[in-house]
Amino acid sequence: MIEIQELTFRYSGSKKNALEKISLTIEKGGFVGIIGESGAGKTSLCNCLNGLIPHHYEGDFYGSVKVDGTDTFDIDAGKLALKVGSVFQDIESQITGYFVEDEILFGLENFGIPADQIEKRIVDSLETLGITELRHKEISSLSGGQKQKLVIAAILALEPDVLVLDEPTGELDPASSVQIFTLLKKLNEEKGITIVVAEQKIMLLCEFVKKLIVLEKGTCVHYGEIRSTLTHKKEMEEAGINCPRVLTLTAKMVEENLVPKNMKSEDSICLNAEEAADFIKKAAKIDSTKGNQVAYTATRKSDKNKGTDMSFSSLTGNSAPDDNAVLEFQNVAFSYNETANVHNLNVKVKKGDFISIIGSNGAGKSTFSKLCNGLLKPSSGDVLVLGESTKKRKVSSLAKHIGFLFQNPDRQICCATVREEIAFSLKNNGIPQDEIEKRVTDTLNEFGFDGDSEPFNMSRGQRQRLCLACLIALNPEILILDEPTTGLDYRECMEVMGKIAELNNKGTTVIMVCHDMEVVLDFAKTIIVMNRGEILAEDETRTVLGDRPLLERARLLPPQIAQVSMLLGNAFNDVFTADEMINRIKEVK
Repeated sequence: MIEIQELTFRYSGSKKNALEKISLTIEKGGFVGIIGESGAGKTSLCNCLNGLIPHHYEGDFYGSVKVDGTDTFDIDAGKLALKVGSVFQDIESQITGYFVEDEILFGLENFGIPADQIEKRIVDSLETLGITELRHKEISSLSGGQKQKLVIAAILALEPDVLVLDEPTGELDPASSVQIFTLLKKLNEEKGITIVVAEQKIMLLCEFVKKLIVLEKGTCVHYGEIRSTLTHKKEMEEAGINCPRVLTLTAKMVEENLVPKNMKSEDSICLNAEEAADFIKKAAKIDSTKGNQVAYTATRKSDKNKGTDMSFSSLTGNSAPDDNAVLEFQNVAFSYNETANVHNLNVKVKKGDFISIIGSNGAGKSTFSKLCNGLLKPSSGDVLVLGESTKKRKVSSLAKHIGFLFQNPDRQICCATVREEIAFSLKNNGIPQDEIEKRVTDTLNEFGFDGDSEPFNMSRGQRQRLCLACLIALNPEILILDEPTTGLDYRECMEVMGKIAELNNKGTTVIMVCHDMEVVLDFAKTIIVMNRGEILAEDETRTVLGDRPLLERARLLPPQIAQVSMLLGNAFNDVFTADEMINRIKEVK
């Protein structure tokens, strides 16, 4: 279906090639993942498959890309779109309609689909994505994840032979991400659609794709069946790719001689929690039906606490009085349309807390975060920041105390250069000029930015880092983060979260909306679980992430090692990391 020969491309004005001598073939009906750190060439490769390179993006193009025998250089990108459907990384740039139905209708009418087929295609695509109830909704009222599903539905309605997706689950909750990949697998197996998907979530790729393309600095360093590619774990990590945690776990078991000599080395290549649990049972001879050797007595404050005042600091041993709360929700409710509202929110946040808000798309997480800094005012109840109601203060006044990172960094960038962008908010907050110059220089050095580069020539991950850098330069008392790791590769994610943790250790209060349960486990001290606009539970991180019924109710998945623990029995209930699992295996073996 796809044949690439000696593909090399350099964007106009760039000093280096975005893609370098890539040669590979993708068979008809293939399901291929593309992975690599930011700037590795994932988006560029996707744009070569759908014809945007070379027909839309200018530059030097060498080699060839053929789709079903047709050279993309010889066919208009618009005509190619009927054969190759594309879902872009920036969903907002792909949306043209006002209502959900209009968005799907737009492509069908533009490509001249017969009128008697249109209704069926609209209905089928909405049902396939599970968003039938959104058909007559305004697109502006949808969550980021719902918009992601809508765009995929609009593309599927065109019935393409090839589907190319660039970070399709970037803004989706874990359960919805699995749902999208399950759908892609179904389309691949039942309709024979050839699927190519660039994705940072390697755990999803390992679970679903048949083959994996590994890119590093524009070159293809590995391409093959998923299990054979994962045998190059060390090289992948050197390329900035975070291998699945179950793979790290099984590799450590081999290193520490916890695996019988008669087991083959390839047996340790596990693609998901189920395979890892089976491997551990066989290797360590563990019977999950018996394992109750280790008591697990952690308790959870969940539904019984719903709607009650609760100090998160009390969970972590901080006994500061209530009047020291830096942020407080008092019986807060907010509604601006029928698809997004929150109600009965009662929360007290102390100085130095690190709280993660988790929940499925549309649960009210972003609404919660915007209530924190006054972008939204409560319909009823009150939000207090440093003891003052947000109803009585302007957003600009609150911004002196609260830094806010939007889910989409492009909504936050407004200057022509990186240097000007960092200085912009400092000037708005009345920082003296000499101090501005010092902070800008320090920030550029800390993040390794070129101060003269244009923000919108940077990758999404780099733009996300820039927005965070601007907030850090302000040194706010409270930091609100709406999906801070979206679009970041593993190295960028660890760098960004390391800086946030460093700020938190110095006393900055952090409230983070996050879909990545691994990041939540590694950094958050406490968790708020939201579902349909209300708080389901609020407790310490491990207590929440170890409660499978609660997570299932909220349509969330536990971290991967925790999933393995749940499959191994009660003896492993409090195990969340690879090192903890190794130690527990030694105890119960």
